Amino acid sequence: MIYHSVTEIFDVIDGTRSRIYERVGDLSGEQEELRASTEAWSVCEIVEHLSIIEAQLSKMIEMMLAKTEAAARQEGASAHQQQQMEPFTLDQFIERSTREKYQAPEIVRPGGCVPISKALERLRESRAGLRRLQPRMEATNLSGALYPHPVFGPLNLYQWLAFIGLHEARHLRQIESLISQPSKGA
Repeated sequence: MIYHSVTEIFDVIDGTRSRIYERVGDLSGEQEELRASTEAWSVCEIVEHLSIIEAQLSKMIEMMLAKTEAAARQEGASAHQQQQMEPFTLDQFIERSTREKYQAPEIVRPGGCVPISKALERLRESRAGLRRLQPRMEATNLSGALYPHPVFGPLNLYQWLAFIGLHEARHLRQIESLISQPSKGA
C-alpha cells in the first residue's frame, strides 16, 4: 500500500484497530487465554502488548512532533499550514516480517495480569491521543523527524504512524489463528 496523507494513514490504522475490537471484544475467558505454545503469548497478552506499544509510540510521536515544530519555528516556517507528505510504502517491512520472527524488547512485553477489557480501554485512550495530534501532524513536515526502530532502523514519523497499523495487523493475524483453531476455539 502506498500512503499519500496523514488522513489516509489514520484511516488504515483505524480500520485495523476496528477489526481488533470486533475480534476480541466478546471473547470468552477461555478464548482470551488461548496460546500457540506454553512460551507464546495468549490472546489477552497480545492485546496488552498492543496497548503498551501504542502508548509508548504516542509519547514518542508527540515528543518528536514537538521537536520538529520547534525547529520549524526557529527556521521561520509558518505554523498551521497543510504540509504535503511524500508518498511512501512499508511493503519492504511487510515482506521482511513474513519471513522473520521477532523478539519484543522487555519494555513492551505484556505482564500477563491486565484484563483484556482494560487493555482495550488503553488502546482506545492511546488512539484518541494520537487523533488529537493529527492536525499538528498534517501541519508539520515529518519526513525528516527520524527515530530508530529496533529492527527496521530509522523511521520518520509518517512511517511510525503507519507502522502502528502494520504491527497491529500482524498481531491480529496471530489472534485470528489462535481463535480459529478447532480444538481451542469456543
